[in-house]
Amino acid sequence: MTRPIPTSARRHETQCNRFLLVVIFIAALSLGCGKSQEPHSSVMHNVSGSLLALSTPDAPATGRWYQENLGFRLVKEGQMGKGLHFALLRYDDNILELIQNPEARPLTQALPGIRDPFEIHGIFKLGFTVRNFDEVFADLQRRGVKVDFTITKLNDLGLRAFGIRDLDGNLIQFFGK
Repeated sequence: MTRPIPTSARRHETQCNRFLLVVIFIAALSLGCGKSQEPHSSVMHNVSGSLLALSTPDAPATGRWYQENLGFRLVKEGQMGKGLHFALLRYDDNILELIQNPEARPLTQALPGIRDPFEIHGIFKLGFTVRNFDEVFADLQRRGVKVDFTITKLNDLGLRAFGIRDLDGNLIQFFGK
């Protein structure tokens, strides 16, 4: 014959079950079963620099522009392969590779009707996140660098941004607080 469970024991069992459900829910969230703010991959967390590679009609002139206006330094310059000229520049952990191919032509010639690189799939601008955002903007203005778009607030990212164009018309966007 089964004995009935006293009311106080049932209350205790219910409280234990609720507590256990809360613990399971919290454990599930911490294991990623709930919506998490953390990225699924930590790869970008470990990135400390960038590589940008540009095709240009004049690698030495474009290299000088990046040195004079953005502070890159020339690491190596020369010829390679079938008439290709290259320039390799660096600023801290950011590497810029410039390739001058005599057979290359501007996008507007290669694809008539295309006015801007974002009209085709692929990379269409460079970007740098900077610590002293206002100082960078002021410095570029002092140097007479053409500002493509002035400082704008990017509410979704919690950042501000502005853009300039390099010697070849490539858009370079700067981000900061």
